[in-house]
Amino acid sequence: MKPNVTQTVLIVDDTPANIDVLTEALQPLNVTVAVATSGEKALRVVTSLNPDLILLDVMMPGIDGFEVCKRLKAASATAEIPVIFVTAKTETQDILNGFKLGAVDYVLKPFRHDEVCARVRTHLELRRSQQELMQLNAQKNRFLGMAAHDLRNPLAAVSSYIEDIIAEDAELPAAERVAILRSIYSVCNEMLSLVNDLLDVSAIEAGSLDLKKCKFDLSEAVRTRARMHVGGAARKCIVLLTEVPPSVEVDADPNRLAQVLDNLISNAIKFSPPQREVLIRVTQDPSGVELSVKDQGPGMTAEDQSKMFQDFQTLSARPTGNEKSTGLGLAIVKKVVDAHGAGIRVESAPGAGTTFAIRFPSGKG
Repeated sequence: MKPNVTQTVLIVDDTPANIDVLTEALQPLNVTVAVATSGEKALRVVTSLNPDLILLDVMMPGIDGFEVCKRLKAASATAEIPVIFVTAKTETQDILNGFKLGAVDYVLKPFRHDEVCARVRTHLELRRSQQELMQLNAQKNRFLGMAAHDLRNPLAAVSSYIEDIIAEDAELPAAERVAILRSIYSVCNEMLSLVNDLLDVSAIEAGSLDLKKCKFDLSEAVRTRARMHVGGAARKCIVLLTEVPPSVEVDADPNRLAQVLDNLISNAIKFSPPQREVLIRVTQDPSGVELSVKDQGPGMTAEDQSKMFQDFQTLSARPTGNEKSTGLGLAIVKKVVDAHGAGIRVESAPGAGTTFAIRFPSGKG
């Protein structure tokens, strides 16, 4: 959950004066306030509203607060929403009954603004932390699922290749043995790439991305990375072009920037049809340095552009040579660029190719 997302509090009370007082008390928290004037109405709207917290009056006509809480906690869609009882009841048994039903706290009438605000703030913070932990757990499960799915087949292939070598070692011609070993090498590199991507995303999300920044020649780095991809481009009859000044210096982590370049260049090759060009360009002006990778591929829809930097995203455009795609490359690019304090923009449209441009403002890297 992003820290700047506004949280929602649902007030359930049949007395307008109480609603007004509670709404006023919540103003310092900058939350969205929703209101239900009966238990029945609260149960009807709570699933679609999905509030972050419920302030629930105990004494209401029809379904009282205790029954509303009981039903909320019995439904999987609403069970995790924290409930604070609003009550004039001060008997210990009533308060204990509320906690047994699943409430996290209670506020006594008549209201004290500071107390209401403090209790709600505490439980909203706990709610935010709980949701963040749930998201991290879900991400961990996605990582494990991705690893299990994408490593199973390559490992099976490697095992099969090795069995062939063992079974036919004495009779296996040297050329065939070399071909099998090259296949094993290729599959192992694919698996290593996936594991590295998973570890990178995990480290970045955990805040442990350690940048080792220094001043280095971006032009030379581009020329070096481009040379490494010439073979892959040639196999698809794609021409890899570079337009870079003799020397442009940036303050950045050269290894991480090489990782960004590799992802952008390999993506451009992966999604480009044969007989096309990929252009890598570096430009400099008084406001900063810009690095861009432009392809002549199918381009991206607006929907694809809205989600392309998210983890494990499958976009509508598919690799043109049956290449593997984990859906992590662009997510890693965005995270590394953000860590440098740089900016990244995308220019693309269906049928018009795609350009990724990274901007290092003057004095930054």
